[in-house]
Amino acid sequence: MMADRKNQNSPVLVIICALGLLAFLLVVIYPNYRALKTYDRQIATTNAEIALRQTLAPIYRELIERVRLAPATRLKVVEKSSLDRADTGRLTQIFEAIAESACLTLESVVPDAQAFAQGDGRLQVDVVFRGDFLNIQTLINTLVEHAFVERILNIHLNSTQENKWIKLSVALLHR
Repeated sequence: MMADRKNQNSPVLVIICALGLLAFLLVVIYPNYRALKTYDRQIATTNAEIALRQTLAPIYRELIERVRLAPATRLKVVEKSSLDRADTGRLTQIFEAIAESACLTLESVVPDAQAFAQGDGRLQVDVVFRGDFLNIQTLINTLVEHAFVERILNIHLNSTQENKWIKLSVALLHR
């Protein structure tokens, strides 16, 4: 019975228990403390970003309203109408007139037969012009003045020593 009492008061046992408690603190609690500090920093950063966005939101709304209200001065808005099936056969003549107005040469007009057969009211046409790239703005402005042009899907410029090519993929409205 005496031996049991002697082991309980031993300084070695107290030191081992203290080291065990310290190890527990270092292994379990300190990493969680570091993770909490990291989360606190992330929360502070997010709160600062939210405050900045709340400050800038009225300015952003005002700019959007200005853009919506400002009429386009250089762009002409043409009311859209469909190209008749009879005029679809005249695509080459139509695009030749557009090319002449932009001082370009029409090389080819290739309609997408699958899009035409679908009957969804749209016809995609690949048009190739030859000439100087400086005339592309005039070409695009002349092209979009036609009521049957829905949008320009793709613009591809190609330049070689001999020739300069402008290839446009254009969506047309047709019925």
